[in-house]
Amino acid sequence: MHEYGLFKLLIPALEKYINDDKVKSIKRFKLSIGKQKNIVPEHLEHAFEHFQDEYPIFKGAKMEYDITEPKYKCSECGYEYFEESPNCPKCGAGFPDIIGGNQFTVEEIEVNWKE
Repeated sequence: MHEYGLFKLLIPALEKYINDDKVKSIKRFKLSIGKQKNIVPEHLEHAFEHFQDEYPIFKGAKMEYDITEPKYKCSECGYEYFEESPNCPKCGAGFPDIIGGNQFTVEEIEVNWKE
């Protein structure tokens, strides 16, 4: 279950909120996940439940996520496309660059402030 490992990588991105004395808890956060990460949503939910136990600041937080399709760019002609293909649909060149659909990032975060 690599979802746990990926989730663990988010902690440094969230640490400034986790370690801020003015933050009571994280209310909501949204992830952008590339389809090529092969995330199983149920496993991601389970990993998040585990992190709520390990980091109480996540208790009651809502996790949202969007899964994005891979995007390719031809290294020869620069054409960008979404169709999975070993060759560019415009010029036929091989070995396209992957320019999207491989991310696992925090897009939004909402916190509850201490009074």
